[in-house]
Parts: sequence; C-alpha cells; structure tokens
Amino acid sequence: MSENYNMDLIRDIEELIKRYNKKPDKEVKKRDIVTLLQKASVLVPGKVSTKTTSVQGEILEGIDLQFDVVKDDGRARLLPVFTSFEQIPQDYLDTFSFVRINSGKIYKYIEECDNIRGMVVNPFTEYNLEIKKKQMSKKARTRGISKAVDAGEQEAIVVYDNKKYPIKKTPFTIGREGTNIEIPESYISKIHVVISYKDGKYRIADYDSTNGTKLNGTALRSKVYYEVRDGYEIELSDKEKLLVYIN
Repeated sequence: MSENYNMDLIRDIEELIKRYNKKPDKEVKKRDIVTLLQKASVLVPGKVSTKTTSVQGEILEGIDLQFDVVKDDGRARLLPVFTSFEQIPQDYLDTFSFVRINSGKIYKYIEECDNIRGMVVNPFTEYNLEIKKKQMSKKARTRGISKAVDAGEQEAIVVYDNKKYPIKKTPFTIGREGTNIEIPESYISKIHVVISYKDGKYRIADYDSTNGTKLNGTALRSKVYYEVRDGYEIELSDKEKLLVYIN
C-alpha cells in the first residue's frame, strides 16, 4: 500500500466519522466505516521497553511494546487508535510512543485479548468512534488471522495494494517487471528486493536498488539479508509499502 493511498483512506475515514457523529446522517453506517478502516494503517500508542533487547546481527530482538488502553462510560477496556498525528493531544504524544499498524493486525490483536472489548478511533477528539468486537464485520475481524487459510499450503504471503501474493517458492522477487510482484513505476528497480527462505526463517535483501528499501522503517544495506517476521512492513523507494504475513 502506498503512503498516498493510505492518506486518502484516512481522509475518507475521518470524514465518515464526522458525518456519523453529526446525527441524523443516516446515510453513513458504522459497518461502512469498519469496512473502510480495515484497509488502512493507523497509529497505536504504547510504552516501549528495551530491558530484554539484544542485538542479533543488524536486528534488534526482544523489544517489548505495551499498548495503552482507555475505558468507555461503562468501564469497558478499549484500544485507542488514531488516524493521524493531528488527532493526538500534545501531552499524550509526549507520554507514549506510536507505531503505525495495519488495522487487520489490530483486529487480530483485539480478537485474541479477552480483556479488550474493542477499539476507539481518535478518542480525544469531538468526532471519535467506538467499535466493539461484535460491531466488527466478520471479514474485518478475520482479515489478519485467516491468512494461513487464504494461502492454502503456503507459509507466508505478501500483501500489496490489497492483493495477496503467496510465497510459493524462493527466491521471491519484487520489482518493476518480470518479478513475482510487479510494481511498474520508474522509481522501482527492475529487481528491487529478493525474499529467500533459509534455516526456517524468511529473509529479505535489497537487490542493489536505485532508491533503497526499508524494513519496519530501517534502511537495508544492499545485498545484505535481514530476517522478516510476521507483520513486518517493507517500504520501497519511500513510496510503496507491502506487508508480510507468516504462519
């Protein structure tokens, strides 16, 4: 998913939430917002601990992120998420770290947490929206956790532009043309990155691309392999973003 595409989604979501809060706009249904939200990446606050962090090669292992929770009027615990930094109060920004996560992963997290009843979008603004577990569509709730079933026998898939690409064999390539995932843009190299599988782990390397590659925001050195884990984000040329799901 490109950054511009996500920004367009976010603007649409914010407008729908505003209209939904301005009763009685009956044309906007909560399920429509849930459906649109599952396609976007949002900001989630948390406390970062590096007490158990270790360095494995060029990868930091063991970083712990504890998500924040808020409570509604009925004392139900909800996961706060934000569509953009503009929706976050300054004191809250100063208190927490923020990670941008695909909403499908958030739905999976909420589904697996018995003590969290749902999420609240932009909780400290006039136009916020609570989404309880039962209000999430089945498609939205299972977007992240059904990846292994969707991929059949495959152990990993790459999601780009809302399409799923199972990694059937390696090397698995992403580039401008003649690759497993083709992104026909001038800023993408012919073979931009290569994903391989070795010793039970998926790995990725920038294939000496012109404009570079990032893995979870960290720039990759050319032709050096880095481990890829479930939920990792690949960014090509600071423009195109892909998500990796591993069973």
